[in-house]
Amino acid sequence: MKHERKKTIAPTAHRGGRVENIGPKKQLITWHQGRGGRNIRLKVNGTRESAEKILNKLREEFYAKVHKIRIDHDTTITDLADLVLDDYVSNNYKDLRGAKQHRKFWTELEPSRRADTIDADQLMAWSKEWRAGGLSPARVNRRMSFLLRGFQIACEREILPAKPRWTALKEAPPRSGTRSWEEFVAVRSALPAHAKIPVTIEFWLGTRAGETHALEWPQVRFHHRNETVEIRLKAIDTKTGEQRVAILGGDLYRVLADWHTFTRSAYPHAKTVCHYKGQPLRSIKTAWQTACVRVGLGVFLNPEGQEIGHRHYRGALIHDFRRTAVSNMEDAGISRKVAMSISGHRTDSIFRRYHIVKKSDLEKAGRLLLAHHEQEHGVASAPAPAPEKVFTKCSPIPQIPTNHTGSDRIRRTRKKR
Repeated sequence: MKHERKKTIAPTAHRGGRVENIGPKKQLITWHQGRGGRNIRLKVNGTRESAEKILNKLREEFYAKVHKIRIDHDTTITDLADLVLDDYVSNNYKDLRGAKQHRKFWTELEPSRRADTIDADQLMAWSKEWRAGGLSPARVNRRMSFLLRGFQIACEREILPAKPRWTALKEAPPRSGTRSWEEFVAVRSALPAHAKIPVTIEFWLGTRAGETHALEWPQVRFHHRNETVEIRLKAIDTKTGEQRVAILGGDLYRVLADWHTFTRSAYPHAKTVCHYKGQPLRSIKTAWQTACVRVGLGVFLNPEGQEIGHRHYRGALIHDFRRTAVSNMEDAGISRKVAMSISGHRTDSIFRRYHIVKKSDLEKAGRLLLAHHEQEHGVASAPAPAPEKVFTKCSPIPQIPTNHTGSDRIRRTRKKR
Protein backbone atom coordinates (compact mmCIF):
# COMPACT_ATOMS: atom_id res chain seq x y z
CA MET A 1 0.00 0.00 0.00
CA LYS A 2 1.49 3.20 -1.10
CA HIS A 3 1.73 6.06 1.31
CA GLU A 4 -0.08 9.13 0.14
CA ARG A 5 2.13 12.18 0.03
CA LYS A 6 0.89 15.10 2.05
CA LYS A 7 -0.06 17.96 -0.16
CA THR A 8 1.67 21.29 0.58
CA ILE A 9 0.52 24.67 -0.50
CA ALA A 10 2.98 26.34 -2.81
CA PRO A 11 3.88 29.97 -2.21
CA THR A 12 2.26 30.91 -5.51
CA ALA A 13 -1.09 29.55 -4.32
CA HIS A 14 -1.86 32.82 -2.59
CA ARG A 15 -0.92 34.92 -5.57
CA GLY A 16 -4.48 36.11 -5.87
CA GLY A 17 -4.39 37.46 -2.32
CA ARG A 18 -5.83 36.38 0.99
CA VAL A 19 -7.45 37.89 4.08
CA GLU A 20 -6.33 36.96 7.59
CA ASN A 21 -7.93 37.90 10.90
CA ILE A 22 -5.40 39.49 13.25
CA GLY A 23 -7.69 40.78 16.00
CA PRO A 24 -11.18 41.99 16.88
CA LYS A 25 -12.48 43.57 13.69
CA LYS A 26 -8.96 43.75 12.27
CA GLN A 27 -8.03 42.07 9.01
CA LEU A 28 -4.73 41.74 7.17
CA ILE A 29 -4.75 41.68 3.37
CA THR A 30 -1.74 39.86 1.90
CA TRP A 31 -1.11 39.68 -1.82
CA HIS A 32 2.04 37.96 -3.09
CA GLN A 33 2.17 38.59 -6.84
CA GLY A 34 5.10 36.31 -7.51
CA ARG A 35 8.60 37.04 -8.73
CA GLY A 36 9.03 40.65 -9.81
CA GLY A 37 5.60 41.66 -8.51
CA ARG A 38 4.68 44.02 -5.72
CA ASN A 39 3.94 42.52 -2.31
CA ILE A 40 0.97 44.12 -0.59
CA ARG A 41 0.26 44.03 3.13
CA LEU A 42 -2.65 46.20 4.16
CA LYS A 43 -4.35 46.35 7.57
CA VAL A 44 -8.11 46.96 7.50
CA ASN A 45 -10.37 47.82 10.44
CA GLY A 46 -13.63 45.99 9.80
CA THR A 47 -15.16 42.62 9.02
CA ARG A 48 -13.78 39.96 6.73
CA GLU A 49 -16.37 40.79 4.08
CA SER A 50 -15.21 44.42 3.89
CA ALA A 51 -11.58 43.31 3.62
CA GLU A 52 -12.43 40.93 0.77
CA LYS A 53 -14.19 43.74 -1.08
CA ILE A 54 -11.09 45.89 -0.79
CA LEU A 55 -8.93 43.01 -2.04
CA ASN A 56 -11.21 42.42 -5.03
CA LYS A 57 -11.11 46.12 -5.87
CA LEU A 58 -7.32 46.17 -5.72
CA ARG A 59 -7.13 43.07 -7.90
CA GLU A 60 -9.50 44.51 -10.49
CA GLU A 61 -7.67 47.83 -10.64
CA PHE A 62 -4.31 46.09 -10.87
CA TYR A 63 -5.22 43.85 -13.83
CA ALA A 64 -7.02 46.76 -15.53
CA LYS A 65 -3.84 48.86 -15.02
CA VAL A 66 -5.84 51.75 -13.61
CA HIS A 67 -4.92 51.36 -9.95
CA LYS A 68 -3.44 54.41 -8.22
CA ILE A 69 -2.84 52.85 -4.82
CA ARG A 70 0.81 51.89 -4.39
CA ILE A 71 1.44 49.83 -1.31
CA ASP A 72 4.95 48.50 -0.73
CA HIS A 73 5.49 47.81 2.93
CA ASP A 74 8.59 45.72 2.22
CA THR A 75 10.72 48.89 2.16
CA THR A 76 13.66 48.52 4.54
CA ILE A 77 16.04 50.93 6.25
CA THR A 78 18.61 50.21 3.56
CA ASP A 79 16.11 51.27 0.89
CA LEU A 80 15.47 54.56 2.73
CA ALA A 81 19.21 55.24 3.04
CA ASP A 82 19.69 54.58 -0.68
CA LEU A 83 16.88 57.01 -1.51
CA VAL A 84 18.59 59.79 0.45
CA LEU A 85 21.98 59.07 -1.10
CA ASP A 86 20.50 59.10 -4.61
CA ASP A 87 18.86 62.43 -3.78
CA TYR A 88 22.23 63.87 -2.75
CA VAL A 89 23.86 62.68 -5.97
CA SER A 90 21.00 63.86 -8.22
CA ASN A 91 20.88 67.35 -6.71
CA ASN A 92 24.67 67.64 -6.35
CA TYR A 93 24.49 68.48 -2.66
CA LYS A 94 27.76 69.51 -1.02
CA ASP A 95 27.94 67.17 1.97
CA LEU A 96 27.94 63.92 0.02
CA ARG A 97 30.66 62.53 2.27
CA GLY A 98 28.51 63.05 5.36
CA ALA A 99 25.55 61.40 3.63
CA LYS A 100 27.66 58.33 2.89
CA GLN A 101 28.70 58.12 6.53
CA HIS A 102 25.07 58.29 7.69
CA ARG A 103 24.07 55.65 5.15
CA LYS A 104 26.82 53.36 6.44
CA PHE A 105 25.58 53.81 10.01
CA TRP A 106 21.94 53.00 9.25
CA THR A 107 22.73 50.04 7.00
CA GLU A 108 24.88 48.54 9.75
CA LEU A 109 22.30 49.18 12.50
CA GLU A 110 19.31 47.22 11.21
CA PRO A 111 19.59 46.92 7.42
CA SER A 112 16.68 44.53 6.79
CA ARG A 113 14.16 46.05 9.18
CA ARG A 114 10.97 47.11 7.47
CA ALA A 115 10.34 50.83 7.46
CA ASP A 116 6.66 50.54 8.37
CA THR A 117 7.63 49.02 11.75
CA ILE A 118 9.47 52.18 12.83
CA ASP A 119 7.35 54.59 14.86
CA ALA A 120 7.91 57.50 17.24
CA ASP A 121 8.53 55.16 20.18
CA GLN A 122 11.31 53.38 18.30
CA LEU A 123 12.96 56.69 17.39
CA MET A 124 12.83 57.80 21.01
CA ALA A 125 14.31 54.47 22.17
CA TRP A 126 17.22 54.88 19.76
CA SER A 127 17.73 58.43 20.92
CA LYS A 128 17.91 57.41 24.59
CA GLU A 129 20.34 54.62 23.79
CA TRP A 130 22.67 56.94 21.85
CA ARG A 131 22.52 59.66 24.49
CA ALA A 132 23.39 57.11 27.19
CA GLY A 133 26.39 56.15 25.08
CA GLY A 134 27.69 59.72 25.12
CA LEU A 135 26.38 61.00 21.77
CA SER A 136 25.58 64.71 21.69
CA PRO A 137 22.04 65.96 20.91
CA ALA A 138 23.31 67.52 17.68
CA ARG A 139 24.65 64.18 16.43
CA VAL A 140 21.39 62.46 17.35
CA ASN A 141 19.41 65.07 15.40
CA ARG A 142 21.63 64.62 12.33
CA ARG A 143 21.13 60.86 12.34
CA MET A 144 17.39 61.18 12.73
CA SER A 145 17.09 63.86 10.05
CA PHE A 146 18.86 61.58 7.56
CA LEU A 147 16.44 58.71 8.22
CA LEU A 148 13.39 60.99 8.20
CA ARG A 149 14.56 62.44 4.90
CA GLY A 150 14.35 58.90 3.51
CA PHE A 151 10.80 58.59 4.88
CA GLN A 152 9.90 61.92 3.28
CA ILE A 153 11.16 60.85 -0.14
CA ALA A 154 9.37 57.50 0.17
CA CYS A 155 6.11 59.28 1.03
CA GLU A 156 6.48 61.66 -1.91
CA ARG A 157 6.91 58.68 -4.24
CA GLU A 158 3.97 56.89 -2.60
CA ILE A 159 6.17 54.04 -1.43
CA LEU A 160 5.17 54.55 2.22
CA PRO A 161 1.93 56.00 3.59
CA ALA A 162 3.47 58.25 6.28
CA LYS A 163 6.62 58.97 8.24
CA PRO A 164 7.01 58.73 12.02
CA ARG A 165 6.94 61.82 14.21
CA TRP A 166 10.14 63.08 15.78
CA THR A 167 10.82 66.11 17.97
CA ALA A 168 14.39 67.33 17.62
CA LEU A 169 16.48 67.44 20.79
CA LYS A 170 17.65 70.76 22.16
CA GLU A 171 21.21 71.31 20.99
CA ALA A 172 24.02 73.12 22.72
CA PRO A 173 24.58 76.77 21.72
CA PRO A 174 27.04 77.31 18.86
CA ARG A 175 30.71 77.63 19.70
CA SER A 176 31.89 81.17 20.34
CA GLY A 177 35.66 80.81 20.66
CA THR A 178 38.21 82.80 18.67
CA ARG A 179 41.96 82.43 18.49
CA SER A 180 44.56 85.15 18.94
CA TRP A 181 47.52 85.80 16.67
CA GLU A 182 49.89 84.30 19.26
CA GLU A 183 47.87 81.07 19.44
CA PHE A 184 47.75 80.84 15.66
CA VAL A 185 51.52 81.24 15.34
CA ALA A 186 52.13 78.67 18.08
CA VAL A 187 49.91 76.03 16.48
CA ARG A 188 51.22 76.66 12.99
CA SER A 189 54.82 76.23 14.15
CA ALA A 190 53.90 72.80 15.56
CA LEU A 191 52.22 71.61 12.34
CA PRO A 192 53.96 69.78 9.50
CA ALA A 193 54.65 71.75 6.31
CA HIS A 194 51.67 70.47 4.32
CA ALA A 195 49.20 71.30 7.15
CA LYS A 196 50.38 74.90 7.57
CA ILE A 197 48.88 75.96 4.23
CA PRO A 198 45.14 75.29 4.88
CA VAL A 199 45.46 76.65 8.43
CA THR A 200 46.96 79.91 7.15
CA ILE A 201 44.28 80.36 4.48
CA GLU A 202 41.45 79.74 6.93
CA PHE A 203 42.90 82.08 9.56
CA TRP A 204 43.11 85.04 7.15
CA LEU A 205 40.07 84.47 4.92
CA GLY A 206 37.72 82.41 7.12
CA THR A 207 37.08 79.81 4.42
CA ARG A 208 35.52 76.45 5.16
CA ALA A 209 37.66 73.32 5.18
CA GLY A 210 36.07 71.89 2.02
CA GLU A 211 36.55 75.16 0.15
CA THR A 212 40.19 75.37 1.22
CA HIS A 213 41.09 71.81 0.24
CA ALA A 214 39.41 72.16 -3.17
CA LEU A 215 41.51 75.23 -4.06
CA GLU A 216 43.68 74.67 -7.17
CA TRP A 217 46.75 76.57 -8.36
CA PRO A 218 45.04 78.21 -11.38
CA GLN A 219 42.72 79.92 -8.85
CA VAL A 220 45.71 81.54 -7.11
CA ARG A 221 47.35 84.55 -8.77
CA PHE A 222 50.43 86.25 -7.34
CA HIS A 223 51.13 89.96 -7.79
CA HIS A 224 54.77 90.05 -6.81
CA ARG A 225 55.17 93.76 -7.50
CA ASN A 226 52.54 94.60 -4.89
CA GLU A 227 53.32 91.50 -2.80
CA THR A 228 49.70 90.39 -2.78
CA VAL A 229 47.92 87.16 -3.67
CA GLU A 230 44.50 86.89 -5.32
CA ILE A 231 42.41 83.80 -4.50
CA ARG A 232 39.28 82.91 -6.44
CA LEU A 233 36.93 80.23 -5.16
CA LYS A 234 34.82 78.53 -7.82
CA ALA A 235 31.07 78.48 -7.37
CA ILE A 236 30.97 74.68 -7.50
CA ASP A 237 33.29 74.44 -4.49
CA THR A 238 31.52 76.93 -2.20
CA LYS A 239 28.66 76.04 0.11
CA THR A 240 26.49 78.91 -1.12
CA GLY A 241 27.18 78.17 -4.80
CA GLU A 242 28.63 81.65 -5.42
CA GLN A 243 32.08 82.63 -6.63
CA ARG A 244 34.26 84.50 -4.12
CA VAL A 245 37.42 86.58 -4.52
CA ALA A 246 39.91 87.75 -1.89
CA ILE A 247 43.12 89.78 -2.27
CA LEU A 248 45.59 89.94 0.58
CA GLY A 249 49.30 90.43 1.22
CA GLY A 250 51.57 90.09 4.21
CA ASP A 251 51.74 86.73 5.95
CA LEU A 252 49.32 84.97 3.57
CA TYR A 253 51.27 86.14 0.50
CA ARG A 254 54.65 85.03 1.88
CA VAL A 255 53.45 81.59 2.98
CA LEU A 256 51.66 80.80 -0.30
CA ALA A 257 54.52 82.17 -2.43
CA ASP A 258 57.07 79.98 -0.67
CA TRP A 259 54.77 76.97 -0.90
CA HIS A 260 54.22 77.60 -4.62
CA THR A 261 57.96 77.70 -5.25
CA PHE A 262 58.47 74.46 -3.33
CA THR A 263 55.55 72.71 -5.09
CA ARG A 264 56.71 73.77 -8.55
CA SER A 265 60.17 72.28 -7.96
CA ALA A 266 59.29 69.14 -5.95
CA TYR A 267 55.80 68.21 -7.25
CA PRO A 268 55.19 70.03 -10.56
CA HIS A 269 52.11 67.90 -11.36
CA ALA A 270 50.26 68.80 -8.13
CA LYS A 271 46.93 70.43 -9.02
CA THR A 272 45.63 71.46 -5.60
CA VAL A 273 47.18 74.06 -3.35
CA CYS A 274 46.73 71.89 -0.26
CA HIS A 275 48.51 68.65 -1.02
CA TYR A 276 50.66 66.02 0.63
CA LYS A 277 53.53 64.84 -1.59
CA GLY A 278 51.59 65.95 -4.64
CA GLN A 279 48.33 64.18 -3.72
CA PRO A 280 45.21 66.22 -2.83
CA LEU A 281 44.85 66.80 0.89
CA ARG A 282 41.58 65.60 2.38
CA SER A 283 41.93 66.36 6.08
CA ILE A 284 44.48 67.54 8.63
CA LYS A 285 42.49 66.49 11.67
CA THR A 286 45.18 64.22 13.11
CA ALA A 287 47.98 66.75 12.63
CA TRP A 288 45.85 69.56 14.04
CA GLN A 289 44.85 67.76 17.22
CA THR A 290 48.41 66.61 17.88
CA ALA A 291 49.74 70.16 17.43
CA CYS A 292 47.08 71.69 19.70
CA VAL A 293 47.87 69.22 22.47
CA ARG A 294 51.57 69.96 22.07
CA VAL A 295 51.13 73.74 22.50
CA GLY A 296 48.52 73.52 25.26
CA LEU A 297 45.36 74.39 23.29
CA GLY A 298 43.84 70.92 23.59
CA VAL A 299 43.95 67.71 25.57
CA PHE A 300 43.42 64.00 24.93
CA LEU A 301 41.00 62.49 27.45
CA ASN A 302 42.27 59.03 26.52
CA PRO A 303 45.90 59.54 25.46
CA GLU A 304 46.59 55.79 25.43
CA GLY A 305 44.27 55.19 22.47
CA GLN A 306 45.90 53.48 19.51
CA GLU A 307 44.17 55.71 16.94
CA ILE A 308 43.59 59.44 17.04
CA GLY A 309 39.82 58.95 17.01
CA HIS A 310 39.95 56.86 20.19
CA ARG A 311 41.80 59.51 22.21
CA HIS A 312 38.73 61.77 22.65
CA TYR A 313 40.21 65.16 21.81
CA ARG A 314 38.88 68.30 23.51
CA GLY A 315 40.18 71.74 22.64
CA ALA A 316 40.63 74.24 19.81
CA LEU A 317 39.15 73.51 16.38
CA ILE A 318 40.21 74.62 12.94
CA HIS A 319 36.75 76.12 12.46
CA ASP A 320 37.59 78.61 15.24
CA PHE A 321 39.63 80.49 12.66
CA ARG A 322 36.45 81.21 10.70
CA ARG A 323 35.05 83.14 13.65
CA THR A 324 38.46 84.74 14.17
CA ALA A 325 38.58 85.98 10.58
CA VAL A 326 35.07 87.46 10.80
CA SER A 327 35.87 89.22 14.08
CA ASN A 328 39.13 90.59 12.67
CA MET A 329 37.37 91.98 9.60
CA GLU A 330 34.73 93.65 11.77
CA ASP A 331 37.36 95.14 14.08
CA ALA A 332 39.35 96.38 11.07
CA GLY A 333 36.38 98.42 9.89
CA ILE A 334 35.72 96.44 6.68
CA SER A 335 32.17 96.96 5.45
CA ARG A 336 29.87 94.07 6.23
CA LYS A 337 28.99 93.51 2.57
CA VAL A 338 32.65 93.09 1.59
CA ALA A 339 33.41 90.95 4.65
CA MET A 340 30.49 88.64 3.86
CA SER A 341 31.69 88.27 0.27
CA ILE A 342 35.12 87.17 1.56
CA SER A 343 33.93 84.75 4.26
CA GLY A 344 31.02 83.40 2.19
CA HIS A 345 28.16 84.17 4.59
CA ARG A 346 24.88 84.54 2.76
CA THR A 347 22.72 85.98 5.56
CA ASP A 348 23.50 88.84 7.91
CA SER A 349 22.22 86.94 10.95
CA ILE A 350 24.75 84.11 10.56
CA PHE A 351 27.54 86.62 9.96
CA ARG A 352 26.68 88.43 13.20
CA ARG A 353 26.74 85.12 15.05
CA TYR A 354 30.31 84.55 13.88
CA HIS A 355 31.35 88.00 15.10
CA ILE A 356 32.25 87.33 18.72
CA VAL A 357 31.93 90.29 21.12
CA LYS A 358 35.08 90.49 23.23
CA LYS A 359 35.50 91.92 26.72
CA SER A 360 37.51 94.82 25.32
CA ASP A 361 34.54 95.71 23.10
CA LEU A 362 32.26 95.85 26.15
CA GLU A 363 34.74 98.02 28.06
CA LYS A 364 35.01 100.35 25.07
CA ALA A 365 31.22 100.55 24.87
CA GLY A 366 31.06 101.49 28.55
CA ARG A 367 33.60 104.28 28.08
CA LEU A 368 31.74 105.63 25.05
CA LEU A 369 28.42 105.60 26.94
CA LEU A 370 29.92 107.46 29.89
CA ALA A 371 31.59 110.01 27.59
CA HIS A 372 28.27 110.60 25.82
CA HIS A 373 26.52 111.17 29.14
CA GLU A 374 29.15 113.67 30.30
CA GLN A 375 28.95 115.50 26.98
CA GLU A 376 25.17 115.81 27.17
CA HIS A 377 24.68 116.48 30.89
CA GLY A 378 28.08 117.58 32.16
CA VAL A 379 30.49 115.91 34.56
CA ALA A 380 28.40 116.62 37.67
CA SER A 381 25.97 113.88 38.58
CA ALA A 382 22.94 113.72 40.83
CA PRO A 383 23.55 113.19 44.59
CA ALA A 384 23.50 109.56 45.65
CA PRO A 385 20.44 108.52 47.69
CA ALA A 386 20.79 107.42 51.31
CA PRO A 387 21.50 103.70 51.65
CA GLU A 388 18.46 103.06 53.82
CA LYS A 389 16.13 104.61 51.22
CA VAL A 390 17.21 102.38 48.36
CA PHE A 391 14.69 99.71 47.18
CA THR A 392 12.15 100.64 49.87
CA LYS A 393 9.14 100.58 47.60
CA CYS A 394 9.97 97.26 45.97
CA SER A 395 10.98 95.39 49.11
CA PRO A 396 9.20 92.01 49.48
CA ILE A 397 8.73 92.56 53.24
CA PRO A 398 5.61 94.65 53.99
CA GLN A 399 6.56 97.97 55.54
CA ILE A 400 4.14 98.88 58.39
CA PRO A 401 4.58 102.44 59.63
CA THR A 402 4.81 102.94 63.41
CA ASN A 403 2.08 105.62 63.46
CA HIS A 404 -0.49 103.32 61.89
CA THR A 405 -4.02 104.54 62.67
CA GLY A 406 -6.00 101.36 62.16
CA SER A 407 -8.60 99.67 64.39
CA ASP A 408 -7.63 97.44 67.33
CA ARG A 409 -9.25 94.45 65.63
CA ILE A 410 -6.95 94.66 62.61
CA ARG A 411 -3.89 95.03 64.83
CA ARG A 412 -4.87 92.01 66.89
CA THR A 413 -5.38 89.93 63.76
CA ARG A 414 -1.90 90.81 62.51
CA LYS A 415 -0.38 89.89 65.87
CA LYS A 416 -2.08 86.50 65.71
CA ARG A 417 -0.53 85.87 62.30
